[in-house]
Amino acid sequence: MLDETIVVEKKESTTFAPLPNDMYQVELLDITSKEHETFDSKKARANDASLTPIMETVFDFQFTVLETTEVDGKSIRGRNIFENFVPSYLYIGKNGKNTLYQIVEALQGQTISPEQEAMGITGKELNMLIGKQCRVITVQKTKGDKTYMNIDNYLTIKAPLTPLTDEEKKEAFIKPKVEEEAQGEGQATE
Repeated sequence: MLDETIVVEKKESTTFAPLPNDMYQVELLDITSKEHETFDSKKARANDASLTPIMETVFDFQFTVLETTEVDGKSIRGRNIFENFVPSYLYIGKNGKNTLYQIVEALQGQTISPEQEAMGITGKELNMLIGKQCRVITVQKTKGDKTYMNIDNYLTIKAPLTPLTDEEKKEAFIKPKVEEEAQGEGQATE
């Protein structure tokens, strides 16, 4: 039974325009992992639905802007920037280091050591990056009538900015959706 003094209030939906293309100093607020069907598996199953999906673990990173710059008359401090579907392996290809490589190096402020490359990076080590700062370069991409903000590059910081307070972290934190709840719903926005 509910407490009879509870008052249910109506809240308006909040939408945020993508941040302008720029460089922002951010704090890593959270990292989560999830199972996701591989690109090749989706492609193969498009031609043969009887195939079993092949899953892989991917990481989602939630960064929160530390700068107090104003956009449209509002401070951007506390705005979230997400990097989703980050592969859970280190890889250097013809286009350079993969996203995980770039994120780890920017947050730890140095290149990944030969030991880290050889032994791999543990979940414990990744969790230790939470609360660290880096700089991100963002670019807007338009798809149809929607504009999205993507992270184009990760850089180390020149000097730390004031970290998020506990209240700011609580306000910015986005709880990941449970897969069963998320089915049939669009991707959550900030």
